[in-house]
Amino acid sequence: MVSLKKNIIYQSIYQLLISLLPLLVAPYISRVLGAENIGVYSYVNSIVGYFVFFAILGINYHGNRAIAAVRNDRENLCKAFSDLFCLHFIVSLFVVAAYLFFFLFISEEFQMYFAIKTFVVFAALLNINWFFFGMEQFKLIVARNAMIRITATISIFIFVKTADDLWIYVLIMSLCEFATQLVMWYFLKKFTSFTKPSWQGVKTHIKPVIVYFIAILAIGIYTTMDKIMLGSMSDKSQLGLYENSLKVIAILAGFIIAFNNVIISRMANIRQKYDVMQRPQYLLTMMKYVMLFSFALMFGIAVIANDFAPLFFGREFEDCGILISGLSVIIPLIAFHDIVSAQYLIPNQNDKSYTVAVVTGAFISIIANLLLIPKYGAMGVVIGRIIAESVVCIMKTSVARKALPIGAYIKSSFVFFITGILMFILVRVVSRLMSQSVLSLLIQISVGALFYLSISAGYLYITKDEFFMSNSRRVVKLLKR
Repeated sequence: MVSLKKNIIYQSIYQLLISLLPLLVAPYISRVLGAENIGVYSYVNSIVGYFVFFAILGINYHGNRAIAAVRNDRENLCKAFSDLFCLHFIVSLFVVAAYLFFFLFISEEFQMYFAIKTFVVFAALLNINWFFFGMEQFKLIVARNAMIRITATISIFIFVKTADDLWIYVLIMSLCEFATQLVMWYFLKKFTSFTKPSWQGVKTHIKPVIVYFIAILAIGIYTTMDKIMLGSMSDKSQLGLYENSLKVIAILAGFIIAFNNVIISRMANIRQKYDVMQRPQYLLTMMKYVMLFSFALMFGIAVIANDFAPLFFGREFEDCGILISGLSVIIPLIAFHDIVSAQYLIPNQNDKSYTVAVVTGAFISIIANLLLIPKYGAMGVVIGRIIAESVVCIMKTSVARKALPIGAYIKSSFVFFITGILMFILVRVVSRLMSQSVLSLLIQISVGALFYLSISAGYLYITKDEFFMSNSRRVVKLLKR
């Protein structure tokens, strides 16, 4: 069995990979296709995303858990996989039929792009990632994604040359998604085989799959529906600006997820050495470091956004600066309520509270978008997203407040919030002394990072933070060697 440490590394690479490559190609695509075409792609992709939600149902989460529970028993493993995939396949067939009906008879605008996106819906039907996650075959998943997505990235640079090549871009991205799912079937026979599914076996998976689906759909409403509403209620250029702004936040959130995994691993290791009564202290340490990096990313990207956007995406996307600054607020919100979920809601199977929180967030997001988009366009969506994430964070926290030291979490994070504000002011002063250029941007990032990390390290040293002190000693020893 692969070690926990390696699995965490693979998961971190996977999270970064799915966000990093689209961001790397974004400057080229933004300049070639332009804001309106980026908006068209985002609009089509968001609508297709809802068909994918229904095709996947909630099987990614439940299937992962169900496979993990029986992975050491070959007979039960084969049965569990066959029953789960049977349920998934039947639901997906109905979704595929519904999608074909949609783009053939309902969608009049962008019909060609919807036709190309059929590959993505079929990819959802073939999706068995949940099986390999349950088997902890993260290395295989990462290797597959790396090869296919790198190939897709190279293809974009080769074949997408003008604004008229939007269909080629849509085709490359769709084939990439289809290929990532199809190739996994080649490796499946190494781990399991099909058996005849039984109705009784399939039926046991229906309820938990639906429970997870409700939560996933609710999350999808305020992470995807906002794009559909913006594309329908405003022009596609506004959606293009929002899409690129969101890409920046996605990669930063990917770094937080990767950092969470590393910290959780370290805390698990420390907990094995000490009394279980000290568990609240380890949870507090985890939250402290996650918020340390969350506020660094929030204030860091907010202060450089106005210079970063036109240099990275091109002058047409200059307005992305204010959108990125606004969206940066959701980074610590997501980090905080994700940790609360990981520490309390999910381990204690508090699915109802989790679902109610995200459903409420989705409802508020829709209302806010209806009110704000007509007047403020893309900025209206940003405001709606901030409100939704704030509500979700408050609701999750209120459920966990009796079991987790929420007050201590907030108190331990306050110093990093203040440090972030001071960094923001310092970098803003530096930026006004320099003209807009790549060199100026790099200097701003360096100054901000040095200031924030120095102040944070000084605070952790003065307070004798155990995690900081132990790892500092390890670094000193390593340097001496």
